[in-house]
Amino acid sequence: MLFDMTERTGSMMTRRSPTLLRPALAAALALGLACDPEDGRDEPASARAEADPAPAASLARAAAPSTAAGKQKEEHGEELLTSRTMPGAKAGFERVLALVEESYVDDKVDLDYLYTGAIEGVLARLIQLKGHPVNTLLGPEELAELVHGTKGTIVGVGVMIEHVADVVVIRDVIPGGPAQKAGLRRGDRILGIDGARVQEMGLPEVVARIRGEAGTEVGLFVQRDTEEWTEKLRRDTVQIQNVEARLVGDGVGYLRLRGFAETTAEELDAAIQGLQKEGMTRLVIDLRSCPGGLLDAAIAVTGRFLGKDEVIMTMIDRKKGETTLRAEVDGPWRSLPLAVLIGPYTASSAEIFADAIATHKRGTLVGQETMGKGSIESVLDLEGGWAIKLSTGRFQGASGEPRMGKGVRPTLPLVAEASDKHTPIAEVDPANDPVLELAVSWLGDRP
Repeated sequence: MLFDMTERTGSMMTRRSPTLLRPALAAALALGLACDPEDGRDEPASARAEADPAPAASLARAAAPSTAAGKQKEEHGEELLTSRTMPGAKAGFERVLALVEESYVDDKVDLDYLYTGAIEGVLARLIQLKGHPVNTLLGPEELAELVHGTKGTIVGVGVMIEHVADVVVIRDVIPGGPAQKAGLRRGDRILGIDGARVQEMGLPEVVARIRGEAGTEVGLFVQRDTEEWTEKLRRDTVQIQNVEARLVGDGVGYLRLRGFAETTAEELDAAIQGLQKEGMTRLVIDLRSCPGGLLDAAIAVTGRFLGKDEVIMTMIDRKKGETTLRAEVDGPWRSLPLAVLIGPYTASSAEIFADAIATHKRGTLVGQETMGKGSIESVLDLEGGWAIKLSTGRFQGASGEPRMGKGVRPTLPLVAEASDKHTPIAEVDPANDPVLELAVSWLGDRP
């Protein structure tokens, strides 16, 4: 996902006057939001607690696509959720609503519920990518998560959880969060929440029960080996680590970039400086599981690896036309030998970065073709704390190629089973990751 920060005022993204009604997004699978759902990743039994909302429920496919819908899919690569076009549909919709009110078997129907579903359908007919919701509705909770996530923070207890053999397991603990301060560890099992057993709960329900407002408490019944106890945690705002780094070879640093938030550029600078103090002279940046984020963050991060005035991307807006964005100054890391790992879950801001690195010959791309997400979204307010995430522009990378449906291609292609994106940074090992191993080997031949 790519958010244009110019569409917001005040603390974050600008909000235009409400112009649409409001559909409902599917319940979040997260205890917060990193900045973007990690769309496309096939992990139905796992949630990045404090991170990933679930995509909206898709509509059933119609059998016969219209000419217009087929042309849209052919040109832009969108995965259209429905494809029939009814002539005079606006009048037809009003007629259907009247018939429901007049003849439906139940005499009382929640019209807000029906309108919500209708607007979901409207947004589903706009640009969509398979496994990556582009135009969606955000309820008050999802909107709050998005605001926090793009700022590089979340509200929760600071754990990432997953289902392992029907047991809720802590996959990771966010440094500085309530869970880490309380001594909870990766691998601890959560058996209960506020006295309720979680054995029969789905992960979304577990997440919903753990989440809550900052300052409130939640009691987790935890098991570690044979020890069991209840840990009372006070929910709080937790800083998300969008950049993690370590040395993985002789002078080779590894940097995993999870998302482009307001804090990402500063995190990246600090991580590279830390690696240099440890003797790093060459760098691998892993974007294989990076779903994107804020436009401003993409420009800031990419510019750090380019020379002044080099093109980063071009935005295309139906009202403003084309706007080309360039690096404003010589980037501090423009001379650092660089390899960038990409794959089918590399999207949006991450694709802007990868395309610019390849176009300006600043590094080598290793892995598989990226997603091909060429849409820029803005968050537009509705009534009652709701909002829509709406595609308000498209972008072309530094290469000048439209990105919608066309991914960035690697210089060194290698199709390999994706390494576990949840592997703790301290356990990352090129010997267990062919794509990383190839990148390290390639950098080994660089001065």
